[in-house]
Amino acid sequence: MKAAGAGVIGLQASGSVSGGLIRHAAASAEEETHKLLMKGTLNFKGFTAKEITPNDEFYVTSYSSSVPRIDENKFRLKVAGLVEKPYDLGMNDLREMADKREFVTLECIGNPVGGNAIGNALWEGVTLNKIIKKAAPGKGVVKTVFNAEDGYIDSIPFEHSLSEDVFLAFKMNGEPLPPDHGFPLRAIVPGIYGMKNVKWISKIELVNRDYKGYWEKKGWSDTAVIPVKSQILMPMDGKKIPPGPYVVGGVAYAGRHGIGRVQVSLDDGDTWKDAEIKEPLSKWAWVLWRFEWAPAKEGTYAITVRGIDKAGKVQEKGAFFSTTFPDGAKGYHSVNVKVGAL
Repeated sequence: MKAAGAGVIGLQASGSVSGGLIRHAAASAEEETHKLLMKGTLNFKGFTAKEITPNDEFYVTSYSSSVPRIDENKFRLKVAGLVEKPYDLGMNDLREMADKREFVTLECIGNPVGGNAIGNALWEGVTLNKIIKKAAPGKGVVKTVFNAEDGYIDSIPFEHSLSEDVFLAFKMNGEPLPPDHGFPLRAIVPGIYGMKNVKWISKIELVNRDYKGYWEKKGWSDTAVIPVKSQILMPMDGKKIPPGPYVVGGVAYAGRHGIGRVQVSLDDGDTWKDAEIKEPLSKWAWVLWRFEWAPAKEGTYAITVRGIDKAGKVQEKGAFFSTTFPDGAKGYHSVNVKVGAL
């Protein structure tokens, strides 16, 4: 899966009260971050995958056909609407306010079951709550509206925008946001489909009405909550594998609750067996999972996966002809493989 992108990372930083050592420690932490992000493929006990999606492999979907070219030295983020103190910020102001660094998995609402419009990255920026509170919101605010430089507009509930988990990002995997991913500033709203994670944000407006964005006006979900999902990455559909032990693996994601279990079926869902899951990089990141399989005989097999979140909700099976409209794809992911001599 192209979007299931690059190597595991664990970030640690240490410092000293000595000014010289603090500068040295900060530089070392940045160097270590870069090295870890560039490590590439992770081997999780025989299942190889990219736990962090490289920037150039991360999926791209956009409202317009052109990418805005923005001069960050002239860029200003406006905060307006039902606020007592409207104001604007430049990129240097935002960098000075930086307080957030989080692994977050994003997915397009149009991504089909088993599709590649999903990825996981390390995002850095400023908590939206901090930016909103500085403007002194008035009474009766219903939605926080994001206005993008390409003309796209979307919104999230005002109360949700005050969550410590929602932020504006200006870095992706240790680098400034690539143009395709919203340079110089984008929203990161964990657990919500990508259309709410607006790119190229230039204005935040607080409004007293239930504002509907471009896609919502076309009938797509306004809440856009990502349900429990799981996917098989190894083996790929149609692959021929040799007899004997084989490691099946993939990713799973459950948004706000996180993945509690992943299960695999080899008999069209009649029975399920637990897979092993790796500790995620954050509460908002997907998990890698693996399952040791030893087919009893040669032949054709269907491998199916499902996830269960930490609240006990089992992934929806979905309909046979399920579509992504209006609130994202639902259903189990399956692959067909043939076991036999290569």
